[in-house]
Amino acid sequence: MKILFIINLGHGYSATLPERNMFRGLQARGVDLTVLTHWKTIESLELESSGIKVVYIPIIRKFDIPAIYKIRKLIKAENYEIIHITYGKAITNLLIASCFLKVKFVAFLGSLSLHWHDPFTYFSFLSRRIDKLICLSDAVQAHVLKQAPARMKNKTVRIYKGYDPDWLKYVVSADRKKLNIPVDSLVICCVANIRKIKGVEFLIEAADYLPDDLPVWFILVGNKTDSRVIMKMIRKTKYCDNFITIGYSDEPLVYTSICDLYIQPSVSEGLGRSVIEAMCLGKPVVVTDKGGAKELVNEGINGYVVPVKSARALAEKITECYENRHNLHIMGEKARERILNDFNPQIAIDRTYNLYADLLGEKL
Repeated sequence: MKILFIINLGHGYSATLPERNMFRGLQARGVDLTVLTHWKTIESLELESSGIKVVYIPIIRKFDIPAIYKIRKLIKAENYEIIHITYGKAITNLLIASCFLKVKFVAFLGSLSLHWHDPFTYFSFLSRRIDKLICLSDAVQAHVLKQAPARMKNKTVRIYKGYDPDWLKYVVSADRKKLNIPVDSLVICCVANIRKIKGVEFLIEAADYLPDDLPVWFILVGNKTDSRVIMKMIRKTKYCDNFITIGYSDEPLVYTSICDLYIQPSVSEGLGRSVIEAMCLGKPVVVTDKGGAKELVNEGINGYVVPVKSARALAEKITECYENRHNLHIMGEKARERILNDFNPQIAIDRTYNLYADLLGEKL
């Protein structure tokens, strides 16, 4: 089988570890795979060194004429049987580039952002030309089935990305002392680019519901976590001196690795890569009940699920974790075991290969 896989490899080293492992696994199973990405990165060069063909064509706009021309030329020259696309902007361009060409389409959806009333979705994830839509979680699949036309019901499939905690052994932890965090403090980390769906404001507000003078410190990592808006919110809390705002980081895991508790207060979450990475690093997690992140949590075993948009509930869980902090290490080990047991990378490789084979009518 001959596959063209479209992905942006420019989001940071850890961001595409599951996909890069899957590429090597598919190649080992005999798949003739070409990866198309924007430009050369450490990640793309790593793939090339593994013997995987990588093509560089930036896809910048929803309708990118230069990209469409180059991609169509590539498809016609290589006669790909399946095109696998991982983001909406690429779907639009690839559908145009492959017009009147015999090729099947697989798309990947990792968020709850798809809505039936958005006309653009019918030129991307809900296009009639999509043969299979891979959903990142049960929550994403349920959302798609609620939003999509009836014709999509037999086209969706949930495939979790595969993770191996050993992949993150390269992470070198930040130094608590250099961050001026007192010894024996309970350190909470949240990695999120500031957007409404990430709910970081609810975590900041939670500080005001904590008992006075708890030795609790918050580390916020992500684009605009050090912005004026966020800093203004922090200054209003009684724990304003206990917040460390990192802002954008190429390697946020250096901060996740030093926390005692990882919190993702999202209003909407497809699954939660940062949550999974925290679990791989042996951290107990707190997530909200909206979206797919709750699928990662065994309540009270490896973490907790709290009501969405509830600063008070977050504060209660932080207080509970502080009072039972001697158990957090055990919960963190259970979190790591959850990933080891239920997110085996080989499962993702096999299910993706089987999906390709089924589309092409090949016997397994």
